[in-house]
Amino acid sequence: MQLKKYQKTSIEKLREYLKEVQKDGPKKAFNNITSEDAPKYKESFFGEVPFVCMKIPTGGGKTLVGCNALSEIFQTILKHKMDRGIVLWFTPSEAIKTQTLRKFKDRTDWHRQTIDEAFDNKVIVFSNEEALRIRKGDVENNICIIIASLEAFRKDKSLQKKYKVYKENGELINHFENIKDEGVLEKDSEGTVINSLANVVRMDNPLVVIDEGHKTQTKLSIDFIKDLNPSFIIEYTATPRSGSNILVDVFASELKEEQMVKIPIVLESAVQWESALDRGIKKRSDLEKEANKNKKEYIRPIVLIQAQPESKTSKHVTVDVVKEYLLKAKIQEEEIAIKISGKNELEGENLLSSKCKIKYIITVNALAEGWDCSFAYVLVSLANVGAKIAVEQIIGRILRMPYAKKKENEDLNRSYIFASAKNFNEAAEAIITGLEDNGYSRSDFIDSTKKELKYELEVERAFKKDLAVPMVSFGGEKLSFEDLIGEDFELSKQDHKFDFDIHFDNDGRAIIDIKKENEWIRESQKSLNLIYQDRHVTEAELVQWLDKRLRFTIIERKEKVAFIEKALEYQLSVKKRTLTELSVNRYLLLEKLSAVISDILEIYAKKKFDEFIKKGKITAKALDKFPATIIINQEIPQTFNKSYYKKVDKLNSEEKNFVERLDLDKLPNVEYWVRNREKKDPFYIQGWQRNKFYPDFVAVTKKGNIIALEWKGEDRVGNPDTDYKEVIAKIWEKLGKGKLHFFLVHTGNVEKVLSELKSL
Repeated sequence: MQLKKYQKTSIEKLREYLKEVQKDGPKKAFNNITSEDAPKYKESFFGEVPFVCMKIPTGGGKTLVGCNALSEIFQTILKHKMDRGIVLWFTPSEAIKTQTLRKFKDRTDWHRQTIDEAFDNKVIVFSNEEALRIRKGDVENNICIIIASLEAFRKDKSLQKKYKVYKENGELINHFENIKDEGVLEKDSEGTVINSLANVVRMDNPLVVIDEGHKTQTKLSIDFIKDLNPSFIIEYTATPRSGSNILVDVFASELKEEQMVKIPIVLESAVQWESALDRGIKKRSDLEKEANKNKKEYIRPIVLIQAQPESKTSKHVTVDVVKEYLLKAKIQEEEIAIKISGKNELEGENLLSSKCKIKYIITVNALAEGWDCSFAYVLVSLANVGAKIAVEQIIGRILRMPYAKKKENEDLNRSYIFASAKNFNEAAEAIITGLEDNGYSRSDFIDSTKKELKYELEVERAFKKDLAVPMVSFGGEKLSFEDLIGEDFELSKQDHKFDFDIHFDNDGRAIIDIKKENEWIRESQKSLNLIYQDRHVTEAELVQWLDKRLRFTIIERKEKVAFIEKALEYQLSVKKRTLTELSVNRYLLLEKLSAVISDILEIYAKKKFDEFIKKGKITAKALDKFPATIIINQEIPQTFNKSYYKKVDKLNSEEKNFVERLDLDKLPNVEYWVRNREKKDPFYIQGWQRNKFYPDFVAVTKKGNIIALEWKGEDRVGNPDTDYKEVIAKIWEKLGKGKLHFFLVHTGNVEKVLSELKSL
């Protein structure tokens, strides 16, 4: 399945972190790659064990991102496991556990296919109950994913008898034969190691994945995870707890840009519950009329109705009361379904099918977890929004966009809530709480009483003039890295000779100092007793394995395979490596090959770039315009006089201080400036490296000069990445023949840059 932009960016950020962890450890790596204003890495929960959080709102595909992250983690800091071992995947409830198990066990499901592709189909999925019979061979030869609710492993000494994962289990006895180190294993009162699933897990130093990590708030929850001897912990949640190391922060606006969710949410409230329900019925009817105009997409808008629970002491708007009201309103009985504890009329129904008649679903809180239907557009909450059964439990169920595709009619791109409340403010605050519990914000909510029902984070231009910044071009189009490599490049004819240090012997035992070359690898990340021996791989199988993971789509496969074969032959015949050594150290070999091929491509691209420049084939040409409207992630609560857009996306404190100076009237020659967002806005500078360079700001003067400005923190000035960006930006500047200008700005040269800007 093709990942969305924000999902790809999330994986790229994790990949960058994992690369840094191997050199500098989890704390320094985290602080190096997050922004200057971001909270610093906290070791309060898990000490030296790497622990990071990916914050992704409800509807953003957290589980799919998690599946893609597994291979990234196993091929970097867990490469010594050679694609084998235990993954503990914790879910916040039994409902989510059941849903996740269904996805992971279905080989036709995207999630399972992603994992199978990454690990060559050597994957076994267990529930925590099934894992009580896990075999030693399963762990030694496969990725074993154990899906468990947090409750199944939660360790409470006073209640431990009820938790089977900590009990003596004769079916697991083979795991404990000839163990060499009992240091972290739990023992009984007589000092004997307990043959338990928990101890099997501890021996493997598992990768721990926590779905909805904020549910592990208590110290008890944290302690039991730490007690399982994890090698890496990653959590996915819409609402991180205090203490989470937020590596990735995805905003609701990014989901909207990718057409994943129906936001903003429009709220109406009514004092009388009948009025709220009537409005919900009418809105559903109006939406269906609009949906029917598009014959290419089938959408049957559905209303979720949150009733009140039964009560013996007072009169409530119960499920039965709501159904009776709908029937009196001429709603057909076949269009109504009830989903409550003990009664599920949705079972066996495919709500997305055109044959399904259901248009109204009555519930209390049974849809809070484990339920998903993108046709749900309207939520009618009759549950007294201030009551214990709050609307936030169900709000996430109406957010997904049908077919993940924006509709022509804006009404079909939104969600609707009709609440029964004493006053609007009471309802609004409950809705906002619900949004925040799903990773959204006040900006994603609209008051229906307002005249302009605009999405607050959709921002228009403040200047009427079009802005198309000249870009590095080749043949009249934007230059790409692919243009530089061209069709004639032959990888098979490049130098395939290199050396690399192996870290593991023929049996997979570590043979180097873990601190060698300043690399950080935790001592306890080495397996206690499980030596991952080679699977008697052939040379052809190793070539195939390397080919699959060396994702250089720019190179023809036959060329790549030929290069890999030559490289292996050199290692075997000249460097006298054995095939087993190469196989056991396959991830080290993969890393080295990737670096060697990347260097070859970059040297070749630089040669072609220089050649094209010399021949005048590379020029600067205005191509893509900045759009009339953009969607920002976080609005800066500040007005700028010369910003190209009416609102500005989030900046760190140093960038904000600089742009305030840029915006001042002391620079009367600056007509306007724009924040140029990486991978979102149209302007970038392409050089001979694969990655594009997006300068932070672009300013336009009244004389027509265009100025690209890159802000750098003082600690990043002079590093290789910054030096490269400055070199290619100066080439872009020369291509402009006096109309294009570039400045690298930092705290030490702000005054000088602003002074030079005045003359342009």
